[in-house]
Amino acid sequence: MKKTRTNPRNDRPEPLPRSECFCGGFGPRFTALTAGMCQGPLFDHFRAAGVETLKGFRALLDAQIESLNRGSRRGTKVPVE
Repeated sequence: MKKTRTNPRNDRPEPLPRSECFCGGFGPRFTALTAGMCQGPLFDHFRAAGVETLKGFRALLDAQIESLNRGSRRGTKVPVE
C-alpha cells in the first residue's frame, strides 16, 4: 500500500515523494549523531551494557536448557571394552 497525503487544494490523495534510500535519509543523520560515540567513556559504558545484556541472555538460555534436561530420561553408562 502506498503512502499518501492529502492535497489541501483538491482533497485528493497524492503519492509521497520517494527518496533514493530506504531509510529516507535517516542513515547519514544517525551516523553523524553517533560519530563521537566510538571513543571515550561513553563507548566504554555502552560496551559494558552490551556485555551485561549478553550475560542475561546466557542466563536465560542456561535456565531453559536445565529445565529441558530435567524432564528427559538419561541413558545408563555402559563400559566398552
